[in-house]
Amino acid sequence: MFAPYRRLLAQPGVPRLLVTGLLVKLGTPVLSLALLLAAVDRLGSYATAGLVLTGHALALALCAPLGGRVADRYGPRPALTGYLAAHALAYALLLLAPPALMIGAAVLLGATTPPAGSVIRGAWPRLVPVASLPAAYAVDNAVNELTFIAGPLLVPVLTLAVPAHGVVTVAGAAVLLGTALLLASSVVRRAAPAPPGRLRLAGPLTHRATLLLLTIAAFGTFTFGCLRIATVASATTFGSASSAGVLMGLLSAGALLGTLGYGARAWPLTGGRLLVLLSLAEAAILLGGGWAPGFGTLAVLIGLVGLVTGPRDAVVPALLADHTPARYRTEVFAWLNTFMWAGYGLGTAVAGRLTGPHDPGTTAFGAAAAAAVAGAVLAAVAGRIASTLPAPAAVSAEGPSRESDQ
Repeated sequence: MFAPYRRLLAQPGVPRLLVTGLLVKLGTPVLSLALLLAAVDRLGSYATAGLVLTGHALALALCAPLGGRVADRYGPRPALTGYLAAHALAYALLLLAPPALMIGAAVLLGATTPPAGSVIRGAWPRLVPVASLPAAYAVDNAVNELTFIAGPLLVPVLTLAVPAHGVVTVAGAAVLLGTALLLASSVVRRAAPAPPGRLRLAGPLTHRATLLLLTIAAFGTFTFGCLRIATVASATTFGSASSAGVLMGLLSAGALLGTLGYGARAWPLTGGRLLVLLSLAEAAILLGGGWAPGFGTLAVLIGLVGLVTGPRDAVVPALLADHTPARYRTEVFAWLNTFMWAGYGLGTAVAGRLTGPHDPGTTAFGAAAAAAVAGAVLAAVAGRIASTLPAPAAVSAEGPSRESDQ
C-alpha cells in the first residue's frame, strides 16, 4: 500500500522539498491567528484587527498570481530572491509600524508573500516520474491538511513563551527560512524560465481546461465554506455550538486519510472521471448531512465528506500539472490558491446569508451539495475538452506533459 510513497521518497530532492514545503505552509495558519491576536493587543479593537487580517488575506490572494507569473517569466530563482528580500522587509515594517499603519503593513506583507508554494507544486513534474505524480500531489495536499490542523494549535503553545507579536515573528521566520531553503535547492537552481510562447494578460485563465479545473477547485472550497456555517448551525441544534470544532476536526482527519489513500495506489480511472465520481459522492453525503437525525450520524457523515474531498483536492493539482501550458506552470498554482480562497469566502457568505437563527444547517448543507454537483458537471466538461487535446509528450523530470494552449 505504501510502495508509491516509498518510491516517491527515494527520488533525489523529494524529502528536502517536502520539509521546505512544510515550513513555508505552516507559517500561513500560524500567522493568520497570531496576526489577529497581535492586532487586538496593539489596536484594542476586534473590528480594526479584523481589517488587518482581511487586508493581509486579500492582498495575498490577489497578488499571488503576479508572483507565479514572475517565477515563470524569469525563472523561480530570481523571483524567489526578490520576494524573499521584500517579504523580510515587510515583516520588519509590520513589527515596527505604529498602530495607525498596521493595516497598510499587513497589506504589504500579503502582497510580498513569496510564491514558494506555487513553485513547489510546479516543480513536482520536473522532479519525479509521471507515475509518482499522484503520490507527490497527495503528499503535498496532506502537508496542507497537517499545517491547517497543527498551525492554530501551535499558537496558544507559543504564546505561553512569547507574546502575540513574537508568534508573528516565529511564523515569519518559518516562511523566510522555508523560502531560503527552497531557493538553495537543486530543483530551483536547475529550473529555467518557462519556454517562450505567446503570453496573455489573463495567463492560464485563457486555457479552457485549466479555467474549468480552477473553477472546480473554487466550488470545492465553496462547499468547505458552507460547512463552516452548517456545522455550527447543526451543532447548536444538537445542543452544543462548541462541538462544531469537533466536526471540522473530523473533516480534516478524513481529508488527510483520504488524500493519503488516494496517493497510495494506482487507480483504474482517469483523474477526470475520478473527479466526477468524488464530487457526486460528496454531494450525496452532504445532502444526507442536512437531514442527519443526531450528532453521531452527522459526525460520521462529516468524516466521510473529508474522505472524498481529500482525494479531490489532490486530483485537481495533478490535472493542472498535466493540462496547463508549460509557460504557466507556476502561475497556475498561484491562481489555484486565489480561486480556492475566493470559493471559501463566497461559501461562508452565501451559507451565512441563507442560514436563519433557527436553521439546523439544512440550507447550508444543500448549498454545499449544489456546489459539489456543479463541480461534477464541470469535471465532466473538462474531461471532454481534455480528450480533444493532443496526446501528451513523454514526460521527463524536466518538463510538464502538455504544452498546448487551446
